Amino acid sequence: MRRHLIRDGALAVAAAPFTALLLWLSARDGAPTGPVVLALMVAQTLLICLRRVSPMTCLTLMLVLQVAISAAAPYGTGLRGIGLVVAVYTCGTLLSARTALTLAVITAGVEVGAHAGLNLAPLREPATELTELTVHLALSLLVYVGAALLGAHVTMRRRYTEAVAAGAAADAEAHRARTAAVLTAERARTARELHDVAAHHLTSLIVRATLVERLLDRDPAAAREHALAVREEGRNTLHNLRLIVGALREDDSADPHLPDGGGLAMIDRLVSGGEAVLTVEGTPGVQDPAVELALYRVAQEALTNAREHAPGAPVTITLTHGQSETTMEIHNGPATGAPLHRDRRHRGFGLVGMRERAALIGGVLEAGPADGGGWCVRLTVPHPGGDA
Repeated sequence: MRRHLIRDGALAVAAAPFTALLLWLSARDGAPTGPVVLALMVAQTLLICLRRVSPMTCLTLMLVLQVAISAAAPYGTGLRGIGLVVAVYTCGTLLSARTALTLAVITAGVEVGAHAGLNLAPLREPATELTELTVHLALSLLVYVGAALLGAHVTMRRRYTEAVAAGAAADAEAHRARTAAVLTAERARTARELHDVAAHHLTSLIVRATLVERLLDRDPAAAREHALAVREEGRNTLHNLRLIVGALREDDSADPHLPDGGGLAMIDRLVSGGEAVLTVEGTPGVQDPAVELALYRVAQEALTNAREHAPGAPVTITLTHGQSETTMEIHNGPATGAPLHRDRRHRGFGLVGMRERAALIGGVLEAGPADGGGWCVRLTVPHPGGDA
């Protein structure tokens, strides 16, 4: 409130000399208007400082001064300052449109009525003077109603801009919350699967350690071979456990939507329904179970996205096993039907979840429009110790 009062006070002080200039220019035939009229018009202009503190009070005081100006001004001058226009405009910005329009009409009526009753000389040509008075009223209505409508429009635009900004901020916050929830859920899901992988490794370690213990005295060579295998298995286990750092495991229940088997067998079951064509290039070799899970999950999510966003489009999965990296590329053609809306309760989390899963195994995921139309998802996983 104090800030508005200071700003409007500065506006009023700046407008006062302008009002005096208008008064000087409006003098007819060089007839002086007198210091009383000048003081009244300057005082009316200075009331602008109250326009946002109390717009109704501001307008009422200005109308009182307008009546005084009409009484003190020379006959037929019809003086009007800029204060009334500013006050009516402010009513349009702060009050309802109906109230502002009503005040605009009242202002025009009071101004013209005061001019007709206090400022007009005795009637000599009633028809002509009545016509002039009617034109004066019409112009006053145009000015004040226009100021009120302008104020209402400015307020409506300001509120619309604020609503759009608030909506954008709310959408951004909701998007951040959804992204955080996606990352947390996908990390928990990955941690659960990697927990199972680590359990598999540890079980193998226990079995091999038992063999080393039993063969140590009877067959040292075989015991040494199993000991080396224990060391390698331990390295793989440590590698997988490092992937779990930062991921919190919320649920220990098994995932009923993960098929039995590993690696290529899981992806092969995924496309066994004929929705996609799987092409394998190179020799798979011994894959890290964590990499196998990542390949399966990315393929599962990419196929689901293709079914939803490009129903009926052909889908191909190309799995390439190289010496230094494994690459999987899922490509779907342009949609041949309308997008589908399916149950997302057992879905993954789109590109955010796929990128998070790829990052956890040290891989890189790329997704975007494919040449010739459609969409392409590409996952590249480097082999530990492989050639660059």
